Amino acid sequence: MNAKLKTKLFFASMMLGCLVLSAAAEDITTLDGHTYQNVSNVLLRQNGLFFVYGTASDMHGVTVAYEFLPPDVKARYHYDPFEMGLAYARQNIPTTLTKGTAFSLDNLEAAKKKAKAEKKMIGFIMEWDSFFVTARPLEQGSPCGLAHFYDVFHDGLVLVYVRHESQLGDVPDAVKQGFNGPEEGGFAPNMAVVTADCSKFVCEIPYGGDSSNGGIREKIFREKIAVIKKFAQEQEK
Repeated sequence: MNAKLKTKLFFASMMLGCLVLSAAAEDITTLDGHTYQNVSNVLLRQNGLFFVYGTASDMHGVTVAYEFLPPDVKARYHYDPFEMGLAYARQNIPTTLTKGTAFSLDNLEAAKKKAKAEKKMIGFIMEWDSFFVTARPLEQGSPCGLAHFYDVFHDGLVLVYVRHESQLGDVPDAVKQGFNGPEEGGFAPNMAVVTADCSKFVCEIPYGGDSSNGGIREKIFREKIAVIKKFAQEQEK
């Protein structure tokens, strides 16, 4: 086969590949109304869904934060916020949380509205104000525990911070069931997971005892994530 024919076949195969790609490609419209056409090369990344879009002669790559993607798009690409959260926490990156990184109990109605719109449950995290310092999520200590809770659950649940100092009596009854449950053990942070309207208790997620660290907590988190997923599946039936 001469070189000229080889070149023609090469470009023909490239064009065929582009045609197949175009035929198989799809569009993605984000929740803020932006449409990306002819999407391909999709990758799940910690900070969002990466993909290439456009025509063969004008392609661009972009990463769209998961919060801007519709549920069907996230499901199509097998996005699991809990697995992504667990993987991110394992990097043990120092985290500095503030009160603004979750809803306050005073703003519970807004949290419920968000949970309903996004079809998520609400996680009420019992905390002390002293926990809001820079901490590594896999280490020992309550500030580290709070960072671990946040990294793993902030995308999969709508989080609400509850001040141990003054707000424990103000939470919905379903939340009290978790905060006062048998697994809590007197340690904070710990979390009570309830339905979006706060009417049903789903599970409590304890800190893991006075020697709690990332390994202990991840085992607990995985067990409780399974409970959350099972509850969600049963509600869909």
